[in-house]
Amino acid sequence: MDPNEKNNQEEEILKAETADEADSAQSGVMSEAPDEAIGTQNDTTSGTDAQEAPTEPEFEHEEGEVCLSGPLRFRDLFAFRLKYSYFSINGAAYWIITVLILACLLMNWNNYEIKTKVLLFVLLGIMVIYLPGNAALRTLQYTTMLKAEGITVTYVVNRNGILVTQGEQKEVLGWDMIRKVKETGKRFYLYVMKNSAFVFGKDLLGDQTEALRGYLKGAGKM
Repeated sequence: MDPNEKNNQEEEILKAETADEADSAQSGVMSEAPDEAIGTQNDTTSGTDAQEAPTEPEFEHEEGEVCLSGPLRFRDLFAFRLKYSYFSINGAAYWIITVLILACLLMNWNNYEIKTKVLLFVLLGIMVIYLPGNAALRTLQYTTMLKAEGITVTYVVNRNGILVTQGEQKEVLGWDMIRKVKETGKRFYLYVMKNSAFVFGKDLLGDQTEALRGYLKGAGKM
């Protein structure tokens, strides 16, 4: 083979190898870029999700709405407990037992021994004095604790429902969550369960009493 031809072939082989190396290097750069971009996007998304703050319940205020704020009062809570425990269907057993004990004492007074009379008096005392008294004591302890800790509750009532705020906690109750409403001479009882209710004293409502009654009627609760 002619030496010049041999040199030409070696130069062509060298050029081909150089071109292959350049292609290989270029392909490597292009394959890494998409992975880096995807990794950056995922990290940014995760950070955004982690920083999301909990949203507050939505409640639309309106002009003329009822606003009631203050500590839970002993007389309001105790009135509800008496009403639920002794002056409702749930209190029927209490009155039946009390009347039976009293009837036994009156009808068979001369036939009972002293021990039996004492036992019946003790039972009657538990029903008439101890149970209501214990309920009053527990209510007093609870309301005193709330007052000492400075805990107050704010209620805002309008056509959209009830906004309850206690400290930093907020809860919105739609009118469909109110099971029934009872109005007495001194209070409104808004029941969310048979043994749980919001109690609004009319003396605290003042000139807002008619507005509250209007919202209750408008919601079909009265």
